[in-house]
Amino acid sequence: MALAGRIYLVTGSTDGLGKATARRLALDGATVLIHGRNEYKGENVLKRMKAETGNPNIELFLADLSSLEQIRQLSRDIHEKYDRIDVLIHNAAVFEEKRRESIDGYEMTFAVNVLAPFLLTYLLLDMLPKNKGDGRIVIVGSMQHSYCIDFTDLQLEKSYDGITAYEMSKLCAIIIAYELAERLQPFNITVNTLDPGMVDTDLLHAGWKFYGMPPEEADSVYLMATQPLFAKVSGGYYVRKRESRSAEVSYKTKTRRRLWALLEEMAGAPYP
Repeated sequence: MALAGRIYLVTGSTDGLGKATARRLALDGATVLIHGRNEYKGENVLKRMKAETGNPNIELFLADLSSLEQIRQLSRDIHEKYDRIDVLIHNAAVFEEKRRESIDGYEMTFAVNVLAPFLLTYLLLDMLPKNKGDGRIVIVGSMQHSYCIDFTDLQLEKSYDGITAYEMSKLCAIIIAYELAERLQPFNITVNTLDPGMVDTDLLHAGWKFYGMPPEEADSVYLMATQPLFAKVSGGYYVRKRESRSAEVSYKTKTRRRLWALLEEMAGAPYP
């Protein structure tokens, strides 16, 4: 099989796009680490995915990504069982109609969509191969991202609505991808981000009341995680499988470094 021997971690993979991506990776023979919050749901997805793909090399890991401590425990759990991860796919995301705070006191959308991938990458960096083209990180962004960032109200305490929170979080995720690509270049780890298209997920229904294409037809994340092209390019943003440009603010070095410093402090993750 094409991906035999390769190890993939897909966050948020017990439903929607993440589940469809994990299933396709498993069909191609990869070892797939799926992730979810709910043990009962996760075990059912795991059982069905193994049966449907005929691939026994699928394992479930549980963690609430709104909790920094649970993210750290997730890293410990993975380290106990594996010595490497070839590809890290940050797919998990939430949409919150009303403002809520995580157990650590951060706005929930920001906690899951921004701090979680930032911290989890930091914790798993030692597991990513440093040989050219072998290690890669894929961050699911969105065309629905902000075109500015308000550092005076990053947690949206002054004024909140779900779409603003989501768009801000996706801008931050894109910035993380660009900054990671630059910082990890000496280690031969590629980092790219993408808009997967309008996929029919609970998140899309909750935020925009739209219906999209079935997750099984959305292959952008799968392609970025597997195709040889993306072992050679880094720091890219793709929309509908074509390289594009995100908001201009995401390319401003001063803004990126300011956000990075804040995230390091919030997550307790001092990147080297």
